Amino acid sequence: MNIKNFDLNLLLVFRTVFEEKNVTKASKKLGITQPAMSNALNRLRYLVKDELFIRGPRGMRPTQRAMDLSLPITNALNNLELALSSLNFTPETTKKLYRISITDDVAPLILPNLINFLEKKSPNSSLRIRSEQGNEALKLLDINELDFAVGRFEIIPSRFGSIDLFIEKYVCIMRKNHPLADDEKLSIEQYLSAKHLRVAPSNAPAAPIDRSLSQLNLEREIFVRIDLLTLAPSILESADLILTLPSKTAQRMANNYGFVISELPIELEKRQTKLLWHKELTNHPTFEWIKKQIKPD
Repeated sequence: MNIKNFDLNLLLVFRTVFEEKNVTKASKKLGITQPAMSNALNRLRYLVKDELFIRGPRGMRPTQRAMDLSLPITNALNNLELALSSLNFTPETTKKLYRISITDDVAPLILPNLINFLEKKSPNSSLRIRSEQGNEALKLLDINELDFAVGRFEIIPSRFGSIDLFIEKYVCIMRKNHPLADDEKLSIEQYLSAKHLRVAPSNAPAAPIDRSLSQLNLEREIFVRIDLLTLAPSILESADLILTLPSKTAQRMANNYGFVISELPIELEKRQTKLLWHKELTNHPTFEWIKKQIKPD
């Protein structure tokens, strides 16, 4: 296909229909009439010699050809929009969508201030928050589905830029009437005799405390395991369990729920929370501006 004879507006049509899965919604999003959208879609079908989208009970279902085209078309349009947006970037008027992946324990330390800042300084912009971490987050940065990732990254490939946001030690928390609540630092015997709550998805690696205990041929009793930190306060309030976690999150939960913080019996490696981005975005005004605001309160 000769690109000189190709109407690049059809790429916008393709991306919008792919995202909306509905011709009417796609036409409204692009600000054109539904007949004009249908006509553009038919032209695109003729050019690529494929139906691209087939009407179904849940909207317009993409064909395999459309699935194959989606990533390169989306990346091409994103790169073009990125290049053009840097020419006249103004925080007060930009309609940029910032996409950030962040863990649920770190999110309360960063997002409230970031949202408040954007409301005041960039009211037309918006945020999309995701939870992917580790290699999944790196993949999303690579394919331009994320702008930034916040979390604990032990190995950072050279194609990514990064800064340390903060460093924390690990501590444990419990309800104030827990039998061990009066001890500022737990002994190894106390820690192992207690029942523990762990917050981690099913595919998560061993926690730092468990790796350290394993090196000593020791093991704690994990009585309850949950995926989300948001469930932890109600569980800790109702049971004599101990939760081991980074100190900033522990302090926030202690302030909000009246929990008691105790030192661990063994010293663990500090947790480093980093901010990552693809180096393609380095020195880009749109992202340099927001990057300075992604920081703990």
